[in-house]
Amino acid sequence: MDASIKAITSPLQIDRVFAAPLDQVWTAWSEKDQLAKWWGPKGCTLEVSFLEFRPGGLFHYAMRSGQASPMWGRFNYREVVPQQRIVWLNSFANENCGIVRAPFSDRWPLEIENSVVFAERDGKTTMTLHAQPFGASPEEISFFDQLCSSGSLKQGFGGTFDQLADHLRSIP
Repeated sequence: MDASIKAITSPLQIDRVFAAPLDQVWTAWSEKDQLAKWWGPKGCTLEVSFLEFRPGGLFHYAMRSGQASPMWGRFNYREVVPQQRIVWLNSFANENCGIVRAPFSDRWPLEIENSVVFAERDGKTTMTLHAQPFGASPEEISFFDQLCSSGSLKQGFGGTFDQLADHLRSIP
């Protein structure tokens, strides 16, 4: 094995418990109008271009913050097991849904593989997210690992999942 290739030893993992039943949490992840209310960094609004929630489908969206130009993103769904698991490749995108480099660094991987697993117990839903670079260079993997170890990625996802918790509390 080439010594310059670094294996990922600990992908990002985030565990959250939501005070909502699994069907509500699943709907928040699987419906266009629901995703628009919580996905993305705190302080951003989300405009959904389209959502095809199925294996091979795409979720294309624009994140807006103040007067800044929108940042486009996309999910490429690889696996959808209703109320159990979602696997997708997440990337920055252009307005035509093509993959582009992150606006903040050319060392950020073009694609991140995410998987989220759901389980319900006593009316609450546990969600576990795993994220790791997909098809990335050693330099991109190193940059991802640095952001994981600094806590930046957990903080960013934490804000997103705080918005999901707030959204779920707003459902009657």
